[in-house]
Amino acid sequence: RNATPESILTLFANEGRRFSARNVATTAHRVGKFGGGRVHRDRRLESLAAMCRNRMAAFDAQNIANVAWGFAKTEFIDQQLFEAIKVETP
Repeated sequence: RNATPESILTLFANEGRRFSARNVATTAHRVGKFGGGRVHRDRRLESLAAMCRNRMAAFDAQNIANVAWGFAKTEFIDQQLFEAIKVETP
C-alpha cells in the first residue's frame, strides 16, 4: 500500500524474472502512477521495457494498455517498446 517507484522497481529487479505477463504489465502501470520525475532516469526501466517487449505476445488488451500508459506517464522513451505496442494493437 505504501509503494514507491523505488520499492516497485526494486521488487521487479529482484523478482521480475518470475513475474507473469500480467504482473509485468501491472509493474509498468504502478510505476507510471508516479509520473515522470526522476523515475524516467532509472536504469531498471530499461529492464522492465525489455521484459515488456519480450512478453508482448502474452499480453491481453488490458496488459498492453497498462504498459503503454505506464511508460507514457514515466516519460521513459523506449522506441522498440512503442513499436511493439503498435504492432500488437489493431
